Amino acid sequence: MLDAATYEFATHGYEDASINRILLAAGFSKGSFYYYFDDKPDLAVAVLERWAKGYEHFWDELPMPSTPEEFWAELDRVMRRSTDQLRAEPHTTTDAMMRLGTALARHPDVLARVQSSTITGVMSKLVAIWKRGQEIGAVRSDVPIATLLQLVQDVKLTLVRLLLPSDRAATLDEIEAFGRVHLDLVRRITERR
Repeated sequence: MLDAATYEFATHGYEDASINRILLAAGFSKGSFYYYFDDKPDLAVAVLERWAKGYEHFWDELPMPSTPEEFWAELDRVMRRSTDQLRAEPHTTTDAMMRLGTALARHPDVLARVQSSTITGVMSKLVAIWKRGQEIGAVRSDVPIATLLQLVQDVKLTLVRLLLPSDRAATLDEIEAFGRVHLDLVRRITERR
């Protein structure tokens, strides 16, 4: 069912995705769908969770930096590796993730479910990295980490709404450009001066 849902989200986006088409493609009944999922947002989160598990290693492999320059270079490297990983994904998977990522910025109900899902297990890794950034003087320390991470997320969601298309999957070049703008703004907001 997750494969059929990935294809549906890639082809039609979140808004126009049809549970009936997903069920038909997967060979499941509505009863079996509702046994596993509450609704379309729940299914979208399951697709995102499956995909996100393949990216957890990015944060595990991130070395703890010793200098501010290393901190920002590592964040840049993660952004570039993420884009490279997307380039290596099958076209359908990439399109689905781009369209579902855009849906997070436009549908608070989907975002809320993602924030309460297993994807948030990455948060402890992010907190440790940002705390290290404060310790080495890369990140401002006059604002709590939780607030900084919320700002980073809010900036990302705003940029998604403003810079990425809502009627189709973003191209990898658009995603790469988006990543550069996002990292630049995050650095401007969070860097210790």
